[in-house]
Amino acid sequence: MSTVKQYALKRKAYVAIKDGSRNSYGGNQGWFPEEGGLLKDKIINQHGCGVIAIADLFLYWAMTTPKGRDTFAAKYIGKFNEMTKEDYMEFIEEVRRHYAFIFGSLGTFGFELALGINRYIKENNLPYVARLDMSLNDITMLKRIKKSLEANQPIILMIGYTSPVIFSRWQKVGIPFYKQVRNIGSIRQKKDEPYAHYEMIKTGVFGHFVTITGIVIDEKAEIASQHIMLRIASWGEEFYISYHHLRTFIDTMSSPYSSALITISS
Repeated sequence: MSTVKQYALKRKAYVAIKDGSRNSYGGNQGWFPEEGGLLKDKIINQHGCGVIAIADLFLYWAMTTPKGRDTFAAKYIGKFNEMTKEDYMEFIEEVRRHYAFIFGSLGTFGFELALGINRYIKENNLPYVARLDMSLNDITMLKRIKKSLEANQPIILMIGYTSPVIFSRWQKVGIPFYKQVRNIGSIRQKKDEPYAHYEMIKTGVFGHFVTITGIVIDEKAEIASQHIMLRIASWGEEFYISYHHLRTFIDTMSSPYSSALITISS
């Protein structure tokens, strides 16, 4: 009997964008120059994670839903769902102008993104509603994520700040990001072996919007904090975060209203 349970979006590549010789995993705010470019490019580079998250959501709908090919986002993708980095950056400019204004160093806000998504839904005649879920307990949050993935809907997660906010700025308090570097389950998983091994890539991530694209629940995880891992898209890469780390951050270090989910329902 398998010791692993997974939930995932149907499209494994999520939103793949041609970046040189590779395909990204969702968009990357780092494609916009921080230095030597326009001020708006620098702002997207530093504070555009929310714009990236909702733009990728619009593209995912265009690539996977029955009405997707009739939406605004579909104009930027090819017949076989291919997309270049240049077209993506042009699309981001449109999303930023019409659906998610960036308030300088404050970035974007969860309620603003939810409103922008609902405006896009209405304009494109889509059968969805976006909801901002704040102050969820650990059980309810996980249930919401599972339900959304089973409905093939990405979830936007706001990794908030410590309370007060100034502590995050000074101490860089946040959660780590991991890469899944060895997937035992895809070869031959022995009874007492973990499904996967995770290598820490980033530390102290806070004040950042990411997109949840999957869950791995492993009874035989190497360490207890990796029992539930969320697959996410951020900076054009596939990362994993520990649900335990996320909930510990929310419950003990962050304001209950600064970390939230944006979920989509029919």
